[in-house]
Amino acid sequence: MAKVDILVLGATGYTGQLVTEYLEKHPSRDTFTLGIGGRSFSKLQQLSKDLSLSTNVGIYPFDISDFGSVSEVVQKARVIINCIGPFMKWSTPVVRACASQNVHYVDITGEAWWIKDLIRNYDYQAMKTKTIIIPASGFDSVPSDLAAYLSARALAKRRDIELSLGRSVTGLKFSIGFSGGTLATTLSLSEIAPSQLEGIRDPYWLTSVKGRRRPTRLIYSLPYSQIYGGISPMGAVNEKIVNRTWGLFESRAQAVSRRGPDTESSFRYGPNFCYEEFTMFSNRIFGFFFSVGILVGMAAISLLSPVRWFLKTFGVKPGSGPKQAFSDKSKTIKLINVTSTDGPNPDHVKTNVTFHGDPYVVTAVTVGESALAILFNHDDLPKIGQAGGILTPMSALGDTLVKRLLNSSYLTYETHTLHPNDSRKTR
Repeated sequence: MAKVDILVLGATGYTGQLVTEYLEKHPSRDTFTLGIGGRSFSKLQQLSKDLSLSTNVGIYPFDISDFGSVSEVVQKARVIINCIGPFMKWSTPVVRACASQNVHYVDITGEAWWIKDLIRNYDYQAMKTKTIIIPASGFDSVPSDLAAYLSARALAKRRDIELSLGRSVTGLKFSIGFSGGTLATTLSLSEIAPSQLEGIRDPYWLTSVKGRRRPTRLIYSLPYSQIYGGISPMGAVNEKIVNRTWGLFESRAQAVSRRGPDTESSFRYGPNFCYEEFTMFSNRIFGFFFSVGILVGMAAISLLSPVRWFLKTFGVKPGSGPKQAFSDKSKTIKLINVTSTDGPNPDHVKTNVTFHGDPYVVTAVTVGESALAILFNHDDLPKIGQAGGILTPMSALGDTLVKRLLNSSYLTYETHTLHPNDSRKTR
């Protein structure tokens, strides 16, 4: 039996439905086969009817708690899109099966502690089988990874000598809404063993290459601007993904330099790259109070069981979330990244990135296009991607993903040189 090109696991969940809908309506839909997988055959059938899926969309029921069942369904696909969370609780067997069977994989997790486990246990195996495994391919953490990458790429084009970046800061602005799955993942943090969270505050937790540390703060500002803000709710994850991208580029560049010239130029950010991000607000006061609110809220969820009980009882239930429509692009996610080169006489660039859609729509687009990039553009991917392993969106997919997102019309961006003496005149 022929393999299905893309198989969406957890398709009946809130985000899984959006991913399935996006792929079913994709302009190149007639060039790839699609399947949906989940625990309930009847729910998968109902989803097929609700979304008016093509008759050739395969239905693949399986038992996520049985590795044999997981392995059997995984081997029926070329690329897996996994939407089954909380990922630490459910999805390790899916990655294990993919890594051993050379089935490429992307997911929508924002669980850094789980990604740490994947790197420890499956990175080597995935490299042996040349399997591309890319966690955090949704709103966590494609926009942040992409914004830093675009600025780095623009600076690389300006400089004839080897690129060495210094500080890179991203301001992020979006409308906040929660699905039941997001809430369940947030609440699940209290169930993680302390040993698995050791070192989680280290922004370089997901990479063996260590860089410069930055101070923790409650009020942030974008360099050479009048833009301020507070803690980013996703910053703790996004910073680790961006730094893993940096670490993977650095490791490859160092390996290339040791063995001599290579057929691919070893693009890198440089040893002194230091990334941070924040949520943008109109002034410092709003940023301060937002930071305090985030810290108090997370502490309450982590330390107070009545708060967790209340949210579990009265919060958004798994499978539900904000009403979405792919045609509605009035909601946007905006990122502004400022990156500078390191050393004397630095260059500075500012990259404005806009995703047209709310975080869940953008998640469906980014994870869907990531899967399609692996399926259709494998030979055009960076060498890091082709080699396989537990990777990041930009280290594995690079310009290929950028082009696909631009063609989707859900992404626009512009990059231009900053002149610090003039940049505070405009926001």
